[in-house]
Amino acid sequence: MNRENITLSLDDNRRLTGKNLLSDQPGAIIDAFVSGIDKLIVVNIWSIYANRLLKAVNWPNEKLYSRIFEDGITIAISAPLDALYAACDLNELAWQLTCEELTNTANKEEISAAITRLKTTIAEEVNPKLLELIEQSKANNIVYLVDDDEFSLGYGTTAQCWPISALPEPSSLNWSQYKSIPLAYVTGTNGKSTSVRIMSQIIEQSGKCCGVTSTDFIRVGNNIIDHGDYSGPGGARMLLRHPDTETAILEVARGGILRRGLPIDNVDAALITNIAEDHLGQYGINTVAALAKAKAVVAKGLMNNGQSSGTLVLNADDEYLVALAPELPVNKCWFSLHENNTTLQQHKQKGGAVCFVRDQQLIYANHDEESIIIAVNDIPMTLNGAALHNIQNALGAIGLAKCFNIENKAIKAALSIFASNSEDNPGRGNQFKIHQAQVIMDFAHNVHSMEAMAVTTANIKAQRKFLMLSHAGDRTDTEIINMTKTALKMQPDFIIAAEVAPYLRGRELGEVPQLIVDTALAHGMKKCNIFTFDSPFLGTKYVVEQLAKDDLALLMVLSERDKITELLLDKSSNTSV
Repeated sequence: MNRENITLSLDDNRRLTGKNLLSDQPGAIIDAFVSGIDKLIVVNIWSIYANRLLKAVNWPNEKLYSRIFEDGITIAISAPLDALYAACDLNELAWQLTCEELTNTANKEEISAAITRLKTTIAEEVNPKLLELIEQSKANNIVYLVDDDEFSLGYGTTAQCWPISALPEPSSLNWSQYKSIPLAYVTGTNGKSTSVRIMSQIIEQSGKCCGVTSTDFIRVGNNIIDHGDYSGPGGARMLLRHPDTETAILEVARGGILRRGLPIDNVDAALITNIAEDHLGQYGINTVAALAKAKAVVAKGLMNNGQSSGTLVLNADDEYLVALAPELPVNKCWFSLHENNTTLQQHKQKGGAVCFVRDQQLIYANHDEESIIIAVNDIPMTLNGAALHNIQNALGAIGLAKCFNIENKAIKAALSIFASNSEDNPGRGNQFKIHQAQVIMDFAHNVHSMEAMAVTTANIKAQRKFLMLSHAGDRTDTEIINMTKTALKMQPDFIIAAEVAPYLRGRELGEVPQLIVDTALAHGMKKCNIFTFDSPFLGTKYVVEQLAKDDLALLMVLSERDKITELLLDKSSNTSV
């Protein structure tokens, strides 16, 4: 073994606070790049050091987990929930010792001194009173939440919080007063936020106050608590501790799952909308199949003491989910645009729950009983059936709603009023009527979502079609070219390439718009029909000025969304649908 050619580079070291890709336990995890040596050798040496350190700090019952990926390894240890920062230090020390052995480098620190340091760190961090409360919560089957600052029991109206520094005595608590509420996870590559918002509308129609977390905001009923990405554990805790939350729909994104694990251990249902290439190359997830497994961690939220205790709603039109499903030992509900979908039909024949389209009607079936929920054309967001992705989003939401035993009447009422406008679903297929032309604004930022919008607008008849594109600079040239090619399936007459200066991320001004222009030219567009602008807002202003009766404009907006929405609402004189 040539030690000079070995690369051992720590990429990330972090806490895991919930069920995760590698285990169901809290702990510490490291992602590292490895080359020039068999990765299994590295894992094995790390295992020796990790076990040695765990025994030295009196954690002999903790477990080791590992995953080998294309250009590196993921190595993790389980650890007590009250000592996760110390667990990160221990894991990093095991990694450091591994690197020193494999590169024949002298130890930076005597192992005995390092162990003494770890023991001190653990002693400063541990909180026996917290662990006792958690054990009592589990013994009483009571839901709890914990973070660096607070511990709480119960969800929604029964939630009660205490500072970590002032925890109550378990014997002083009236355990029976703390209750759970109906809960669901929503994940997938595209359609997560739309599905969460549809579910909020459905639950509201059923007479309950729905709380939602998403990548855009955290909301309880009609009140937005805060704007921002709340798709991680922090958002879930804030929502579940809010006294008005009666049902919770939690959007969980890939990043949050891989960084911290699931926000809470158990939910009643989960929805995976679809799996497509996006954000690959982070946390050791380099393939779409690996991404599918990461998102499918939500299925662990449906397992309680090794038993399936909820339902997983899955897209039967998604090849990755169909391939992965046999590995997920939970109850399932499948949905598809096609009644004759093989996976759906096999599940239906076994009496399983399914949701599908038949003769332009959305149908839910379970145990051989079928119900017509609503007609496609009665759902505004489907654009009379042109927006196939929103038909899928409606099907997934129906499946999820039926997991909560919500009546068909409430589901139909919600779907019939949920619109693709800037109020119901900001940034997702928002429609405006300007100069008797139709304008659609969307946040599409990967090939899968771009395809959905391109197909939708290709299916809409128009006198002329305008397409505005902008892409973030951290996308590769290939990704930018592929997204542009996909968007061109709209068959636009004019294309507008807009710079997104806040998202250059290392590129030169004009570089991304030029890639859009070159791709459009290579696919047959005339140079005189291609325009570039310094921002999406300026591009939008130009498009609006050009619009005439029966034109169609598709605006892909990554930045300045609020400003552009305000402009479009003003120009449409509040006639958006």
